[in-house]
Amino acid sequence: MQGAQVGRSSKRPVPRPKTAAAEAPSASRERILAAAERRFATFGYRRTGIAEIAREAGVSAGTIYRYFESKEDVFRAVVRELHEAWLARARQALAGPGTAVERLGRLAQASLEFNRENSLINSVFRRDEEIVFAPLIDELHEQLVKQNVAMMADVIRDGIREGTLRDVDPERAAFILFVGGDALNQVHNQRYYPYETVLPLYADITMQGLLPR
Repeated sequence: MQGAQVGRSSKRPVPRPKTAAAEAPSASRERILAAAERRFATFGYRRTGIAEIAREAGVSAGTIYRYFESKEDVFRAVVRELHEAWLARARQALAGPGTAVERLGRLAQASLEFNRENSLINSVFRRDEEIVFAPLIDELHEQLVKQNVAMMADVIRDGIREGTLRDVDPERAAFILFVGGDALNQVHNQRYYPYETVLPLYADITMQGLLPR
């Protein structure tokens, strides 16, 4: 019986390593997205077209259309990657030890650092107001709100269980925390104080309201 098993297993095809040609489509798409992010960050949405993205990426416009239907589709993909990068950073900040208050404090610090590092946030979302108010951005932003609120609500639930936060509706509290901080980060909403100077005070005020009475 053992010999028969060996005989059958020996006939299985040996997996072949991926060739450069097999990996090329994914590499081309990532190169396009990286080039698009640089263009959008430097020149804004209005002054960036498919031709400019193609030149930046070193590909033909036809290659871009193999992966994306339009400039809007490219922009959507760029912003989704940005959102995924932030969510990964946020989860890392929240995953460490500490009370709910300490973990939410780390999240606020991670938000400051991510915004400083990301040139697209500091350009398109703060300059191209025809994009900021466009249905496209509304759609993408709604997804980000839902994901962040769900993530923060879990931390608030932990705080309620451990007794470091008072008993409030976790989803509504998370929504208030996120939307308030997000509004402070949008220059089209407030043009008075830089985000990094007001976020710590905002966090202190809001977290005081969540502490047990």
